[in-house]
Amino acid sequence: LRGNAYGLVVSRTPTGIPTQIEWLDPDEVSLQDNRSIAPPVWYYQGRIIDNDDFVHIPWFTVPGFVKGLSPVGAYQTTLTTGLHAQNYGNEWFQNGSIPSGVLETEHAVTKEQSDLVKSRFKKAAKGRDVVVLGHGVSFKLITVMPEEAQFLGTLKATANQIAAIYGVPPTRIGGSVDHSMTYQNAEQESIRFVTDCLMPYLTKIEMALSALLPRGQCVKFNLDALLRADTLTRYQAHHYALTDGWKNRDEIRGIEDLTALPDGEGQQFQITQATNDPPGPPGPSTNSPPGGSSP
Repeated sequence: LRGNAYGLVVSRTPTGIPTQIEWLDPDEVSLQDNRSIAPPVWYYQGRIIDNDDFVHIPWFTVPGFVKGLSPVGAYQTTLTTGLHAQNYGNEWFQNGSIPSGVLETEHAVTKEQSDLVKSRFKKAAKGRDVVVLGHGVSFKLITVMPEEAQFLGTLKATANQIAAIYGVPPTRIGGSVDHSMTYQNAEQESIRFVTDCLMPYLTKIEMALSALLPRGQCVKFNLDALLRADTLTRYQAHHYALTDGWKNRDEIRGIEDLTALPDGEGQQFQITQATNDPPGPPGPSTNSPPGGSSP
């Protein structure tokens, strides 16, 4: 919403590595930008912040500016157009000068006759009754002209545009999607949400926090919970990880929120010959023929 995240390091290890950051209300952080004569000075609740403990993560950066722009600020022109279209729509319906219909006749009518026919028509229409006009009078409905109803499509496009700004699926905020765009399953939609919406933010946070650590160390978010697949897909992935030898049983049990095997049995890595059969529950050993005798 603000385009800037501000944090204050409140805890460090004895060697000076940050261990805790308190995030500050961006509305209470201000900047004195006097870079022509001195470094920028940050204030929190009117007090100067020590730059050594201050963490600033801008969103959209503009050359020559210290503070970043928010997604909404970067697309201000687009949103302003949408708001104007919405205001136009409200005023058009509430205060528009175009009538809803016309009562037509080929005969000449006086003002008194016109008022009488109109009053009779409005009374019957209000009560949803059958209208009898007479004297060759007919009702013609005035439809909305495409040029004057374009704001409806504009509002829908604005919802899609807002979704694009934040990388959110349009249907979550009242927009629409192309009918040709489909997802194979919920996992694919989750992957798209993480990559398009969350990853740009998470990457900036990872880079900012990694810059506070000694060289060779970095911060990385674990997104496994957000990309959790269905049970069968997870078990198949675990099977391949075991047979290829790049995960052990305790690591897989930890992913499934299970305790480790006793006596370190799950710490061993072993590569087994993969088969084309899908993974299933363990059965009897096939190393010896029926009867238990050795070949």
